[in-house]
Amino acid sequence: MAKTKAITRYRYRRRKNPGRRRGGMTLPLATIAGFGPLVANVIGGFRVGGAEKAFDNLSASMTGYSFQAGIWSPRYALQWGIGPILLGAFVSKLASKLGVNRALGRAGVPFLRV
Repeated sequence: MAKTKAITRYRYRRRKNPGRRRGGMTLPLATIAGFGPLVANVIGGFRVGGAEKAFDNLSASMTGYSFQAGIWSPRYALQWGIGPILLGAFVSKLASKLGVNRALGRAGVPFLRV
């Protein structure tokens, strides 16, 4: 009986579609910019009165209630905390609807979005 020669078969790896890349991490600039007044307020409170004043500014900016003064002020929260954050989220959502983020992606901007 004669021996047969073994044939080596190579497998080719299938590649993903090169036209569509997987979305990575993006930084929504408008939403991050909404945290700017909050951070500035907390840092200013830390410079004036230390950590206690910084935490009081943080809680007053987010909830509207100041523990040191014992007063409720929703205007303060809308001015320094929740207001700018919500405005930034709204601008970011509006920019997505208008196609600004798609244009940035096509232009080759790596990970910044509005």
